[in-house]
Amino acid sequence: MGKPQFNFECKVVVYTANANLTYEYGKMKNSIEIHFTVPFSNETEKHITEIELFNIDTRHFNLIQPGNKAELYAGYSGDVGLLVSGTIYKTTIPYAEDADTAYKIRILEGEDYTRKPKLNMTFANNTYASTIIPQVVSAAGINLRYISIKDNKCYNDGFTADDHPMEVLSTLAQDCKASLFYLRGQLTMRYVYDGNGADQFDLSPATGLVEGPTRESRDDDWADYEEDDDGLGAWSYSATSILNYHLTTFAWVKLHNKYADVGVMVINGEHSFDGEEARTEFEAVTQ
Repeated sequence: MGKPQFNFECKVVVYTANANLTYEYGKMKNSIEIHFTVPFSNETEKHITEIELFNIDTRHFNLIQPGNKAELYAGYSGDVGLLVSGTIYKTTIPYAEDADTAYKIRILEGEDYTRKPKLNMTFANNTYASTIIPQVVSAAGINLRYISIKDNKCYNDGFTADDHPMEVLSTLAQDCKASLFYLRGQLTMRYVYDGNGADQFDLSPATGLVEGPTRESRDDDWADYEEDDDGLGAWSYSATSILNYHLTTFAWVKLHNKYADVGVMVINGEHSFDGEEARTEFEAVTQ
């Protein structure tokens, strides 16, 4: 899809022990000022979203606590989508910013698996990764959206899983030329060029392209020989758009202006809104 976007709006929902709190920015009557930065990538490491809420009900300061689930949605009239879902891990003391009172929360995306115990599992000779992955997920109690891998690696000498389950899954993903990452809060394993884009968007100046694209060789991360092939391809493109929730990890983008016309897969970037400009900056790759 791809169409002009109008009337930016966003919404934050915090699920506290006593109530579900909703804060909105836009043309609605109860609109408040909301600023945020939301990083995303194909890396396993969790990202931290920062949200500033301005002039909220002072009673909410004590209701919002670390551990509360939180979600951030953003988009335009008729096309609003989820940017991130996760858990509040840190709040701040309200502070004055000009004539306003600002309150900052930080969200750690996805479920918290850091306290999962180490695994102690062994697999026989000639076991394939596609057999090991679901067993590791089941034993660890992890909610993984397993979509695809490039190479179904065969472990000729067997495989031992004796580390934290996230470390084990990360190793398996790397061996299979796939990525283990959080997609809007959902832990996901996927090969970038499997044809199943997380989302699709036709991005041009008419539909929100603000700057770029620029192209760079990925010679440091990719080569024709097996040892250096990370599975992501030989070229990367960088661009800036008006904020667009469709542009997220492993989304397929038709990127074009009068200088470029190429289909790419997004691998990392950041959504942001500072009260004036709503932007999505991203890097994408192609084979």
